[in-house]
Amino acid sequence: MNRQVILFYLFLIQSSWYRRVLSFASLFTTVPTTSSRKPQFASYQFYRKGSILSSANSDFVQEEHVDIAIVGAGIGGLCAGAILNTLYKKKVGIYEAHYLPGGCAHAFNYTVKDEKEGKVTFTFDSGPTIVLGCSRKPYNPLRQVLNAVGLSEEVEWIPYDSWGMIEHPQTDRELRWKVELGPELFEEGPLSNFGGEEARKEFRELRQITKELVTGAIEIPAMAMRSGDSAIIPLLRYLPALIGLIQQGEETTQGTFKPYMDGPKYVVRNEWLRSWLDALAFSLSGLPASRTSAAAMAYVLYDMHREGAALDYPKGGLGAVIDALVRGVEQGGQSSRVNLRQNVRSIDTTPDGKTVVGLTLQNGKKIVAKEGVICNASLWSLNDLIKNSAARKIMFGGKDTTSRKPMQTWTFVGAGKRSVIRNERVSNARTQELSFLEKCEQSEQTGSFLHLHVALNAKNLNLKDLHAHYTVMDRGISNNKETGDGPCGELNMIAVSNPCAIDGTLAPEGFIVIHAYGAGNECYDLWQGLDRNSKEYKDLKEKRAEVLWRAIESIVPDAKNRCVASLIGSPLTHERFLRRPRGTYGAATEDYLKDGRTPLNNIVLCGDGIFPGIGVPAVALSGASAANAMVSPFEQWLCLDDLKREKIID
Repeated sequence: MNRQVILFYLFLIQSSWYRRVLSFASLFTTVPTTSSRKPQFASYQFYRKGSILSSANSDFVQEEHVDIAIVGAGIGGLCAGAILNTLYKKKVGIYEAHYLPGGCAHAFNYTVKDEKEGKVTFTFDSGPTIVLGCSRKPYNPLRQVLNAVGLSEEVEWIPYDSWGMIEHPQTDRELRWKVELGPELFEEGPLSNFGGEEARKEFRELRQITKELVTGAIEIPAMAMRSGDSAIIPLLRYLPALIGLIQQGEETTQGTFKPYMDGPKYVVRNEWLRSWLDALAFSLSGLPASRTSAAAMAYVLYDMHREGAALDYPKGGLGAVIDALVRGVEQGGQSSRVNLRQNVRSIDTTPDGKTVVGLTLQNGKKIVAKEGVICNASLWSLNDLIKNSAARKIMFGGKDTTSRKPMQTWTFVGAGKRSVIRNERVSNARTQELSFLEKCEQSEQTGSFLHLHVALNAKNLNLKDLHAHYTVMDRGISNNKETGDGPCGELNMIAVSNPCAIDGTLAPEGFIVIHAYGAGNECYDLWQGLDRNSKEYKDLKEKRAEVLWRAIESIVPDAKNRCVASLIGSPLTHERFLRRPRGTYGAATEDYLKDGRTPLNNIVLCGDGIFPGIGVPAVALSGASAANAMVSPFEQWLCLDDLKREKIID
């Protein structure tokens, strides 16, 4: 190795910003093949019983010892636990307040009594219903984790290559079209039809200029990532790709898509194309394109329009993925466990507050974590979880620990008016001065959700005529500068998952399930302070769900007549069951933490508040980074050697 290369390594290791650039690779990590290893299950503790996926609980003891404790069984926490248990042979304890694992991506069963069929049970996805990069290479970080822990064969992915679009449903302006994945199909179809030649030209140029955000990073596998000062070491295995990322610069790799929408890198002038990019962005982040991660946008523009592009749905619903990850946590002889209905009261430290030593559960039980803690709770929860005054002083940088409310992406403009999203970041001159915990608790919160899960009698319904997924734009896709409406408008973009069109396992024969939801476009202020048992609350749920019913009826016109079960989930539902403050979709892009490190020793964060942020692949990556940070770089290097030997990674 020559002197220049050695000096280059030393420069990177000493650089204060290299971690931010390197973490960008997380969105594009890829592995070449699936695992050939078969997992050895010691005791898979979970079972489905009615609507509850339960964990067998041991007799109560006052103290439990683990190697690593994880707060929260979201996808990030489960990926971290599966890696630590399976690859690093650590005893892991995951502690989850909900009665189901999976966090925002959990699935649940719901049983009703049908007049003709008797009791029938349906499986519903609670959260995301579109995933890219699981059935075909290049694989996303979630699939990479499943490969690495030997569970890739536990999930059967059903690929499909298009989804339906409906604008202005049930009006004389109704418009139906479809988005097809693959080279040229989108350009020759809707882009030409609605945007014209100008839009095609800009789209081609935009894809070309954003290639720089994809190339290089796609070669770095998720298992090479880690949080902390030693992040550079495993990445040296992928030096050409690493250099390519560094050359892009921090503002490009970690910034928003704004420079590509409004200059200086590129300016999108075609109004239809701008609206389309906002629609894509909103589905990723709950924000318009100018405020969504440039890395995420670049990857979507690449992945949707490449040869072999596909959308993926896990057979049996997203719960099949969660079940596989739980197996990853519990397989083998480490006695690792996922513990449900176990609310964490505090993250405990040494008396001087410098080092995390474990957890205290709500029931008083102490969890002694010999090697550290991974926190998969939301950023806004940390202030409540860190109770030691010395630790709080460190986390607040020695400042006054007075709590401040986080900024909100949505503003409610008054009775009878729509809530409006902030298309521009609210400037905060003090951002650079904020302590770690201030940054966490003041992170801007995106909007909330509204869900409608329905089970329908499918008699004489031809599922072959229906798409597995639809995007319904209730008031159309076009941006309206005067009203602020458009793809990011309040309850305008409705996702409608119709999985039974490709997967018949989610409902008994003769029935289907449909999940319609507004993701990030429901304002919490409408619901704040309502009693969940009050008539006012129940009436508001019915009224707000009208747009969701309209979306479903645009696909199945007589859906209400066919309905055998319906469930409405509000922002208060999200807040209560998923412990999301104000039911938020997640943090705004500008407030993502650059990696999972904290000012305290022996604790790493993962989840959608950590770059690369919101989304199933993104949180899987943050979980992998957190898991690897809990072992030495040498152990991680040896693990990468093993994975390469087994042809799981390059």
